[in-house]
Amino acid sequence: MGYVLLALRIARRELRGSAGGFIFLVVGIAIGTAAIAAIGLMSAAVLDGMRDSARDSIGGDVSLRLYHRPPPQAHLQAFRKAGALDLVAELRTSATRAGRSTLVELKAIGDSYPLYGALKLAPPLATGDALASRNGIWGAVVAKSLLTALDAAIGDIVSVGDRWFELRALIADEPDRSLRAFTLGPRMIVSRPALDGSNLVAPGAQVYWYSRLRLRDGVDADDWIATFERTASHTGYRIVNAEKGVPGAERTLALISSLLTFVAAGILLIGCVGVSSGVSAWLDRKRHNIAILKSLGTPPPIVLRIYLVQVAGAAGIGAGAGLILGSVLYAAALPQLGDWLPVNQPLRATPLLAAGGFGFLAALLFSLPPLARSEVQRPQILFHSDLASCRGRPRPRRLFALAAVSLTLAALFVGATPLPIVAVLFIPAAALTVAAFLLLGRLTAIAARTAGCRSAVRGRPLLRLALANLQRPGAPTAPLILAAGICLTLIVAIEGLRRNADRHLSMTLPASAPELVILNIDPAAGQRLDAVLSSLPQVARWRRVPFLHARMTALNGRKVAELHVPADVTYVVRGDRGVSWLTAPPPDGITAGEWWPADYDGPPLASLDTWAAGRLGLDIGDTLTLSVLGAPLQARVTNLRRVDRAALDLDFPILLSPFATPPPHRQIAAVWTAPAAGPDASRDLREQISQAFPEAPVIVVSEITAFLVKSADRLGRALGGLAAATGLAAFLVLAGTVAASRRRCLREAILLKTVGATRRQTLAANAIEFAIIALVAVLAALVLGNLAAWAAVADLIDYVPVIGSVLPWLGPAMILPAAAGFALTRWALAQPTGKVLR
Repeated sequence: MGYVLLALRIARRELRGSAGGFIFLVVGIAIGTAAIAAIGLMSAAVLDGMRDSARDSIGGDVSLRLYHRPPPQAHLQAFRKAGALDLVAELRTSATRAGRSTLVELKAIGDSYPLYGALKLAPPLATGDALASRNGIWGAVVAKSLLTALDAAIGDIVSVGDRWFELRALIADEPDRSLRAFTLGPRMIVSRPALDGSNLVAPGAQVYWYSRLRLRDGVDADDWIATFERTASHTGYRIVNAEKGVPGAERTLALISSLLTFVAAGILLIGCVGVSSGVSAWLDRKRHNIAILKSLGTPPPIVLRIYLVQVAGAAGIGAGAGLILGSVLYAAALPQLGDWLPVNQPLRATPLLAAGGFGFLAALLFSLPPLARSEVQRPQILFHSDLASCRGRPRPRRLFALAAVSLTLAALFVGATPLPIVAVLFIPAAALTVAAFLLLGRLTAIAARTAGCRSAVRGRPLLRLALANLQRPGAPTAPLILAAGICLTLIVAIEGLRRNADRHLSMTLPASAPELVILNIDPAAGQRLDAVLSSLPQVARWRRVPFLHARMTALNGRKVAELHVPADVTYVVRGDRGVSWLTAPPPDGITAGEWWPADYDGPPLASLDTWAAGRLGLDIGDTLTLSVLGAPLQARVTNLRRVDRAALDLDFPILLSPFATPPPHRQIAAVWTAPAAGPDASRDLREQISQAFPEAPVIVVSEITAFLVKSADRLGRALGGLAAATGLAAFLVLAGTVAASRRRCLREAILLKTVGATRRQTLAANAIEFAIIALVAVLAALVLGNLAAWAAVADLIDYVPVIGSVLPWLGPAMILPAAAGFALTRWALAQPTGKVLR
């Protein structure tokens, strides 16, 4: 205990004159910790808000969803026995008024809606009064954007399918709509009896039927769901238990939070590179003190503790400052989050403790190696040699301590990340990235040594001097290449993703996508639609296919729930998927197997997307079981085909052979306009088709792509902000590393000045040195950044490498290190020669 107190007392005295040496360590740790803290606080607030409002969001304690058909009476009776029942129908259709139409998200509700929360209207009306039938016309409440789209006002009459509705109020708050991230049109709410007998909800129509339950006291949600699933195993319900949150939204939040946490961890990692350089330089300035303590008989472990206490204190201050800054950033972002997500506002200890632990442990991890090396050095060596020139192997117990800190940091990272399995993959990837850039720095030093011996550089003293500086002991080559390389790689990867996404959405996709997609077509009206389209001069061609939702329940007889499905293909097996059936093969090529004969009349056959089949482990001859309108349908895979998953075309991962007697269904059509039709042809066609087929909503694809372009641009700006934060961390590493080497730079500059080198020559040599470092980092970033972006989207779109578009980013990256070296050398040359030599 006495030794510990002695170490603390000496450390306190040491800090009186050297606290300023930790400024870059404190700032670097603070920025990384702040990023992790802010992201952790925001994700925890949103997740807690989702869980607290889960009953409002899903509309009950339990939500059961069917597609194409309402629940049978036997199931409705079972629902009513469990508690209060609210049956809601949701569909997309067209609303029309005075020759103008718009796509709407229609919701038909009953008297018990909502079971949780409240539907708020403006003006404030009772829901029943607002939706009731008056003089044979039902009421409707709508989003304000519908009034704009139809140039309507409260009190006007609009038609939806074969029904008429009076607009009676605006929707001020809809309790079960808080987590809808994407909609195709404004909301319109009507009474469910208003649609009775309408073609809008006929068997096979594209309608979601939600059965929401408010369970009676004493009824356990998990037990009730398990019992119901045993009695209705093939009915195709998608069941959500409010006690377990909102699965889809929580998975999305977990993914986004994990990705942001990884970027924040990268910022902290870059900052810690500066920690290592800063601690090494600080210890080098303290090497005489260390040598004196050892010469006076101070045991090496005590010397280590003296300086470890100081580093730990600085790391604690940096982590604490980061927590404060992260809390401020969270408070600033909270109002924006609350506008579109349920947020639980109070600060939480867990994300703050995790972020503080990240910052503190990361600082220790990168500080221990130089501290451990200084422990084993002999005093006589420290008196006349730089610490960077000293050789020595840390003691085994210090290596064990380093491993323990590493494992603790990794365990904390995995435990605090919403997707632990992804974190487990991120850790070795981050370690390999650091190792790769450190290796690149080492190879740069070796190349500089080799090039310096070549005859080509003889007679070029400035270049030889710059090359010698790159490979001298203690040179900042490796840490600078690491920090700048990681930062620039992230910038190139983000720019590559943004540019290629923009190119695909604004050029590639519109060139092949249809201009219109028509939904919910009654098969009996299909030929009439063909006649209408053929009479319109703006239409170049169209394609109409049957459409039905089904749920994949088993592969080769094994239930999907029992299989391990890769995350990138879960969209095929989770929830209701669109399927179709064709007589002739689609235009995309068959990659394996053969298409069924045109007159085939036998057991169901299936054609699968080649990529999805490979990820699911399916091949020719295997079977899959679908739940179609509540009945199991087993189909044998007879061929595989290529599907463009990034296109907006009528292609499906699953195609079936034609049915002898098709189940109740609807059709979907894609329409391409003639090149000479003009820019407004799509909207004109929508009006004409909506007038002729009011029950079939028409989607203008250009409006969807415009939304996607806008969303991609927003995402690109958000990622660009993170890249800027990474750049700030890299700049701090650069500034800290350059500042840490100012004593060496001063000594070398004065020696060069003494032997006759001019100011211009010395400045030029240092500028060349830093420019070479920047050039290596830029070239590595161009390669690695484009590779990372390509790997992320190669399965979806054709990737085009970015070079010219990132030069505005990379140019300053090359100039900044050279300018920093220039400024430091100029400062060194301004110092009095005699004073420095003495």
